[in-house]
Amino acid sequence: MAAIDAFNAMVEELKADDPIFLPSAFWQDLSAKNARMLEIEGLANFKRTVSQNYFNWFITNPLHPLFRHAFKSWCRHPNLLPIVSRLKDAKHLRLTTSADQIELTRFQRHMYRLYVGFVWTIMIAHDPRRLRDKVTEPEVGNPFRVTVGDRILSQDLANSIIECNLIAALPKTSASPRIAEVGAGYGRLAHTYLSSLPGQYFIFDIPPALGIAQWYLEQTLGPDRVFRFRHFDRIEHVKDEMTRASAVLLTPNQLRKFPDSYFDIMLTISTLPEMRQDQVDLYLAEFQRLSRGHIFIKQWKSWKNPTDGTDLTADSYRLGSNWRLVLDRTDAVIPFFFNRAWGRLD
Repeated sequence: MAAIDAFNAMVEELKADDPIFLPSAFWQDLSAKNARMLEIEGLANFKRTVSQNYFNWFITNPLHPLFRHAFKSWCRHPNLLPIVSRLKDAKHLRLTTSADQIELTRFQRHMYRLYVGFVWTIMIAHDPRRLRDKVTEPEVGNPFRVTVGDRILSQDLANSIIECNLIAALPKTSASPRIAEVGAGYGRLAHTYLSSLPGQYFIFDIPPALGIAQWYLEQTLGPDRVFRFRHFDRIEHVKDEMTRASAVLLTPNQLRKFPDSYFDIMLTISTLPEMRQDQVDLYLAEFQRLSRGHIFIKQWKSWKNPTDGTDLTADSYRLGSNWRLVLDRTDAVIPFFFNRAWGRLD
């Protein structure tokens, strides 16, 4: 009941403000499907349902380009992880492409286990800070249990560790930075960052994702470290409580409540092509207004959104003259994505 009330309050917050912050047509459809899966399977199983369309890739075909890429990467740094790993209790999941529960064959389970092991190997090669020694995959959300010994391996944790290393490598504007992510899914990156690096993490997202992230971070970090979503008219009304929290959960329209240069890093991952062009322009402008240090964007190199008419490439993301590109590389795990970061010049 509490989770449903939180979701409803988030919806009402968005409806009462500037309609530009309402979900795009693409996300209206996906959010409705996600809400239906949550209704059927519950929050306790969200890693078997909605997380499959955040940034977890259900790869079971050895001919899939992502499987082939991960396998080739593993061949460059071979180890026993994929071979000695085990996959327990992974007989079914739900995807937005089917209204029914999907039963996994023995072959699919075997291929998925290998793929996760390959991805984990890629992560090890891109984890100079050894964050993997500081954070583990939580059992909250009932993940697929690809295990080596008593440790759970997951795509989400591997991707998050790589992203945290990229973020941590950016020149510091603060010893304890404020980081803001737009479109955080269930909060995988926030959990990994706050479990391994110093700072405060703000999430701006739409429901049901924001509600899932709030519940997840309360379960994994503890409720005392989480500023729960609420409506407020001025940031001064909540600033003291917000400052004491590690994770702060807010809807996208509440970005406008914050003063210029409030955050050290603004970031977003696999989000912008799924919006309308006017929304993309809005968020790029807000990122530049709000960040006093860096902007990190990880998106498709090229992806067309027929639902909203958006057709973006890597070169579509242009910032003002006071921003300098300081990082530009193809993603190590998903080569269809780029990782770019800009630093403020003034």
